[in-house]
Amino acid sequence: MILVSFTLLPYLRHMKYFLLGGVLLAQDTLRFMAYNLLLYGATPGYCNTSCKDQQLRTIVSYVRPHLIGVNEIGPSAALVRRILDSVLNVGTVSYWRSSVYANTTNSNIVNALFYDSRYFEWIGQELVTTQGGLRDIYAYHLYYKELPPITDTLFLVVIVSHLKAGNTPSDEQARAQAALAIKQYIQALPPNRRRFVVEMGDHNLYAASEAAYQTLTQELVDPGPAGGWSGNQAFAFYHTQSTRTSSLPDDGVGGGLNDRFDFIFFSPECTTLTARAQYIPGSFRVVGQDGQRFGRALNSQPLPAGYPASVINALYTMSDHLPVIADFRLPRSAAATLVKGGQEVLPAYIYELRSGTLLLKAYKPCKVDIYDVQGRLWASVSLERGEERSYELLPGLYLLRNEEGYTQRLFISP
Repeated sequence: MILVSFTLLPYLRHMKYFLLGGVLLAQDTLRFMAYNLLLYGATPGYCNTSCKDQQLRTIVSYVRPHLIGVNEIGPSAALVRRILDSVLNVGTVSYWRSSVYANTTNSNIVNALFYDSRYFEWIGQELVTTQGGLRDIYAYHLYYKELPPITDTLFLVVIVSHLKAGNTPSDEQARAQAALAIKQYIQALPPNRRRFVVEMGDHNLYAASEAAYQTLTQELVDPGPAGGWSGNQAFAFYHTQSTRTSSLPDDGVGGGLNDRFDFIFFSPECTTLTARAQYIPGSFRVVGQDGQRFGRALNSQPLPAGYPASVINALYTMSDHLPVIADFRLPRSAAATLVKGGQEVLPAYIYELRSGTLLLKAYKPCKVDIYDVQGRLWASVSLERGEERSYELLPGLYLLRNEEGYTQRLFISP
């Protein structure tokens, strides 16, 4: 199901604006977060699932991400649903959605993706590799919801990874093989789906010299520093494990913060000035990390500067990993411009797709033509202000075009 809300308020609330050709164009700044949840739903002790729900709510409320890739959920679709119902869609919030539960390897832990459906629409997911039967790595395909006019659909491919742990040669080789599978998957994507690829998760990498890291960075950008991170105080600002100095009954490890295991990689195009999805330089960071925790627990005194004590305590209690975040700037279309004394100009129409039914609503008199991907005209619709029309469409790709030449692409899943 593809859903684009009739209301513009959820979009306008998060917009910023930039000047282009004398016209103020709106932008969204969207935050991506990767987080190892440490046996969510399967913790043997210390912080049970209800406890984790409470900690994760605190963390998400503070970070305010729009997309979250997670590792280490217990092997149950009900647990993925629980995160939606008990952590994300609480209070007045109802817009979070998740990937489809999958566990082809029958692992005791799985990955998942959660996304803000006000900005992203689901297309589907594909298995990238099982890592030799260890754990599934999936690629999740979405597209970005833009206000009309849309001349070029922006697809997003998110790969959530949890690579083999350990520092033996065989562990490194397993990570290298998984990274190669990820690289080959990205290379096989159509060009329009390689522009905005984000690969995130717990990679268990000890140094940039590892073959897995070298392979991933042949296709993707690491916004953090390359080097020998493990046990190296020079990289303390980027260390993500462990939040504790001693192991706890939840099976988390101790040792203090001295390893960089958690990453967000992304397409090189995201670093260019012409990219439609631009990484914001300097936005990658480790939540809760102030660079003063080397070999220490996250909650050791003094607490990290700039963070509420409640957030630090939640991070310590939730997991032995810290989450990492990165922000991306996505320009909006000229339909949401500010002109003539700062007055918002609404689009001529907006659309909603529900189970193959196209709904059109006009904000002013307009004509909308509906074409299939072969360029055949399916319908030509004349709308008066406030008028709504609905049409049944078969699965496939469609184009909407109005008399001003604005075009939108619609994808209806089978």
